[in-house]
Parts: sequence; structure tokens; C-alpha cells
Amino acid sequence: MPKLTKEQLEQIQEYIQSLPEEEREPKLKEIMSQFEQETPQCPFCLMSEGKIPTTKVYEDGEFLAVLEINPVNKGHTLLFTKRHIRLFAELNEQESENIGKIIKKLAFALGTISEGINILDSEGKTAGQKFDHFVINLIPRTKDDSMKISWQGKPSNESELAKMKEIIFEVMPKDKPKSIPINEDILKKEFYKLKNKRKP
Repeated sequence: MPKLTKEQLEQIQEYIQSLPEEEREPKLKEIMSQFEQETPQCPFCLMSEGKIPTTKVYEDGEFLAVLEINPVNKGHTLLFTKRHIRLFAELNEQESENIGKIIKKLAFALGTISEGINILDSEGKTAGQKFDHFVINLIPRTKDDSMKISWQGKPSNESELAKMKEIIFEVMPKDKPKSIPINEDILKKEFYKLKNKRKP
């Protein structure tokens, strides 16, 4: 629902109060329903569904890579999941395994037409994420291009680093132990050995 101004809310409230009490609630629902609208569809989901035209450079069952229509430099590519997720951490196991291979392919191709590449994942508004959809920007770089990525580091002491390490270790998801696959041939041999030992 779009945000109504203070004046609009006051006008609605004033109108509702002027009605007989039994009519107020139904009328309020009717008025508010006029302001309801569907959540705008995600442009990356629409691209995945073929509802927004794109220039595809890679596609499989999980990912789509397209050329940016407002590129920083020629070859600027957007790689994103077809399913709607917001963050890198929301990738499932299969997607996590595949994304590195796809980035490697795209980086190799873009590396042949540039002097360097930035591979960027911006998560959260503070980091510059513009849409609520996980997207990797692969940006070919040239010596005199206009793109600037820089930051000023601040010194940190051993105590601060140790404390941050503890925090990261504490919140980092733990890997589940992998079950050891059963070798059926060995299992059968062991079973027959055991069976033969029991025979008188």
C-alpha cells in the first residue's frame, strides 16, 4: 500500500467520523482497498521469465547473465539467480557450487576484452544494493575508465582483531558432517564373512 500523506489520512478519518457508527468500518475498508496495489514486480524476476527483453550471455536452469543496459564499461554483465533471493547467503547448496564456475567462465571471457575486472556483490542499501534480488556485477575495466572503487582503511589492534574473529566464528553457520557413502560391495563381503563365521 502506498504511504498516504498526513493530510490524506486526516481527510479519511474526518469523513469516516461523519458517518453513522455501523457504516464506519465497512466504508474504511472500501476506501483503503482503493489505495491497495500489488507490490511492484522484481525486474530480475521479470528478466528470468522473459517478460523484459535482455541480451543474454549465459543461461542455465538456475542462473541468468545479461549485458547491463547502462554499462559502466562495455561488457558490463549482471549475473543473477532465476529464483527470487536477496543475498548471497540465501543461495542453496547446488547454486553455491555452480556460481563460482559461472563467474570463472564469464571472468575469463570478459578478461579477454579488458585490462581487468571487478566482480561485485552489493548487499543491503548501505552497500549500494538497488533491488531486493541477488546480483553479481562483472565489470570490465580499462586504464582510464571513470569507475572508482576506493576506501580508506583504519588501523586495528590485535585485541580488536581477536574480538572480531570470535564474533565471526560464533555467528558463522556450521557445516553439517557429511555422511560416508556406503560401499555395497564391501558391505556384502562383510555380511558373508559374518554369516560364514556363524555356521557350525
